[in-house]
Amino acid sequence: MTLKKYCEQNNLDQNKVFNMVLARGGDILPTVTAFTGYIAEIRDECLVCTNDKLNVFNKEIPFSSFQSAEFGIGSGQLWLQCIVDGNEFIFCSPRKSWKSPAAKLLLEKIGEKTEILSMKEYDKYTGKLFFIYMFK
Repeated sequence: MTLKKYCEQNNLDQNKVFNMVLARGGDILPTVTAFTGYIAEIRDECLVCTNDKLNVFNKEIPFSSFQSAEFGIGSGQLWLQCIVDGNEFIFCSPRKSWKSPAAKLLLEKIGEKTEILSMKEYDKYTGKLFFIYMFK
């Protein structure tokens, strides 16, 4: 399901919903492949994740469970590498999604609980000179 369709069906503000591709985090959210997509609603105290293909609906991840977070770039993607309740939780999103109001809200919520390291990677990835940076 697309993010837009999900928001329409659930009467949600697209500025509070984030598209994520989970690379690691099977202890937190179910995965079937190395990269599993989720739609994550950003609420005041938690992320609410859904993957209709896996029949995962409204799985809550409290922001208070984020113990660390750090940006990194690999394979041309921006990854947020987190520790959540002692487990790895690593995800990426398309560049357009990282530049969205939803991404800014997500980072704000995580940042309230733990410092997000390597924010310069986020700034470079979402900045105007992205292509120059990526091909250095």
